[in-house]
Amino acid sequence: MANYKQISSRAKNTYTSSKTRLKSIDWTPYVIFHTIYHTAANVFFFFIILTILLISLLSGFGAGYFAALVKDQPVQSDAALKKSLNQMTESTTVYFGTGQSLGSLNADTQRQVVDYKNINPHIVDALVATEDEYFYEHNGIVPKAFIRASAQEILGASSTSGGSTLTQQLIKNQLLSNETSFERKAKEMLLSFRVEKSLTKNEIMSAYLNVVSFGRNTNGQNVAGIEAAARGVFGKHAKDLNIAQSAFLAGLPQNPYTYTPFMTNGSLKSDEELSYGFNRQQYVLTRMLQEKKITQKEYDQAKRFNLKKSFEERVATPADKYPFLIEEVERRAIDIMKYILAEQDGISKQEINETPVLNDKYSQKADRALRNEGYSIDTTVNKKIFDVMDEIKSNPNYYSYDRQVQLNGKMKTLQHEVGVMLKENKTGKILAFVGGRNHDKSQNNHATQTKRSPGSTMKPLLTYAPAVEYGVITPETVLFDKKFDINGYSPENYARKEYNQVTARIALENSFNLSTLRLYSGIQDRQPWNFLEKMHMNIPYTEKSNLSLPLGATDITLEDDVDGFSTFANKGNYQESYLIETIRSRDGKVIYQHKARPERVFSNATAYIMTDMLKGVLDTGSAYQLKGAFQYNQQWAGKTGTAQDATDSLFVGFNPVVTMGIWMGYDKPTTFDEENHYQLTLWRDIVNAATAVDQKQMGVDKQFEQPASVITEEICQFTNSRKGTCEPGEPVKASLVSNQTDVSQKTLKSQSVLDRLGIRLDGKTGDKVSVKRPVADSFPELSGVNTSGAKDNKKETPATITNANQ
Repeated sequence: MANYKQISSRAKNTYTSSKTRLKSIDWTPYVIFHTIYHTAANVFFFFIILTILLISLLSGFGAGYFAALVKDQPVQSDAALKKSLNQMTESTTVYFGTGQSLGSLNADTQRQVVDYKNINPHIVDALVATEDEYFYEHNGIVPKAFIRASAQEILGASSTSGGSTLTQQLIKNQLLSNETSFERKAKEMLLSFRVEKSLTKNEIMSAYLNVVSFGRNTNGQNVAGIEAAARGVFGKHAKDLNIAQSAFLAGLPQNPYTYTPFMTNGSLKSDEELSYGFNRQQYVLTRMLQEKKITQKEYDQAKRFNLKKSFEERVATPADKYPFLIEEVERRAIDIMKYILAEQDGISKQEINETPVLNDKYSQKADRALRNEGYSIDTTVNKKIFDVMDEIKSNPNYYSYDRQVQLNGKMKTLQHEVGVMLKENKTGKILAFVGGRNHDKSQNNHATQTKRSPGSTMKPLLTYAPAVEYGVITPETVLFDKKFDINGYSPENYARKEYNQVTARIALENSFNLSTLRLYSGIQDRQPWNFLEKMHMNIPYTEKSNLSLPLGATDITLEDDVDGFSTFANKGNYQESYLIETIRSRDGKVIYQHKARPERVFSNATAYIMTDMLKGVLDTGSAYQLKGAFQYNQQWAGKTGTAQDATDSLFVGFNPVVTMGIWMGYDKPTTFDEENHYQLTLWRDIVNAATAVDQKQMGVDKQFEQPASVITEEICQFTNSRKGTCEPGEPVKASLVSNQTDVSQKTLKSQSVLDRLGIRLDGKTGDKVSVKRPVADSFPELSGVNTSGAKDNKKETPATITNANQ
């Protein structure tokens, strides 16, 4: 209490003293001025100090907050940052084997990356004038531009210049999300400084113009990147655009789907909708003039330019001209890439093949990668040959008429279809193919995907070549062409005739069923279908034991058939056909390279002997129409094929360099007038046209080479014994034989001889065969045939399908 009284007393004394002093002061103007001055000065300095303290505090807080926002942003090297900025979805580009670009695979967004030097400077000028006038001056951020854009937004200006620099827009597109937050903006600012230090202005501009969306092209497809936009909107390369077109495209990125002139179906928008893009172009031109990027004269000319008339009507895509080829490249590329992508994840090829779920997963992953990762694919296709082949097959005169068939309970018109495959023997390269007549009418690829009966083209692959390989026959060995009945199965030859005792050469050249099946029955227990499996023809287990299998009682693709005959041309080595040579990543790294893996199927000797016999097919055999039909010096061998009920007709021919097969029929097996030999006529004309554009590739002046393992020796034709050990009266003839041929002494009662003649199908075969009866070793000598009508009998013998087993 005492202390309180003391303090109160002191305060009163101080107040009284101060009051007394103030009354004693002489308040002249001078005193008043200095008093106010010193007081104001003290207050001013106080607030300055306080402001500095507050700024320091807020700056520290802001820096700390900024650091907190960007603390999780990884610090990339300059190289990694540059790579990230240039990573973009880009479809795979496909090239012909002869170097020309085929185009890009279809993708959700069309894009073709282009170098800065191939971008018209007017596009760059238009973009800078409109989107970032200080592009060449700033270091990634322009505060003034941000404030101006904000003001324009608040004031509702019809056109705005944008608050973000091109650098910031690039970063937002490539490195960050589109969310609106302080964190994203802070990261954007930080990265903008980094990008400006790591990349040149031209590199930033190039990346931006390759990344940004430009709406849709004239096909209605989404386009990104200036090159795809220039081609898709105006049908020009980016380097060839004029000022008016450059200004139009430069204005699109701000609102691409509003300003784009095309609808989702590719049709042109209404005039009212087009006006949005046209008004935007006028604004861009005005900015270019203001920034002195163009002269007044250029500005006036650009304003008068008729943009609407300059729009492209349609962008040609690879699928338009080469639909079957593009689909086949996609299919095979996916099949390759799924294994590559699975291997990257530690999953083996075997796991993919054995697990449908994994197979489907990585097939989808491969499909997405091919449409978005910018791969390049080199194919094996010879463009000139492919184009001329495609042109010839389009002539309707090569085909039979359209037919009405019932499909799924409804009548449908089907056109006569075709599939053609041309392959290089030594390498396996698919040089060209025809998938069908018209992709719009039928999407079935009849060369690589459609499985149909190979008809009698199966005879040399399954019967004659194995028989030669086993040493059972030579070209001049006698076969027995006589009817038989086994478990109710009683096939016939095409001409409903029996030709009795014929040589193997004659039987094969003229495609006789009876003698072929008798021969096949004699080797069937050796499982000759294993040769087909070595050539990657997967014959169902239930069909392997069918006696009619040599007549085509199974379904394979034309590609399979061509691969088989190419084995003869390739000296007995199977070389699987392939379409894709290499696949490269966006940076040029080879991630897939085809490796040839020849597999020995037949000996070189067997391949040559078969070739020698099959050459006669084009001379006096079932393809005699081709004799003298070639315009160049080529040595061809081959085999015709016709399925049961004449629903499929084929011919596969080969020379030392290439093999070409053709199939003709209807998508639903339908009998047609195959006796007109449509397939031979079209095959001939394709060969001549293809040879005209590339003689070397088509094997001009090349001859089959006889190996040392094949010699000419006189044999006893019935027993297949060496001359000097024949049966009494048995004819002898010079024939090609190999070191595998069994020319040991035999008799007509030897089991191997009877098996070859068909004893397993006809128990009385031994009694029917006689060395005293003539052997037909040329067509006019065939028993019971009028030589004047020989050609009428040289038609293909269709397969008669049966499940009769032995």
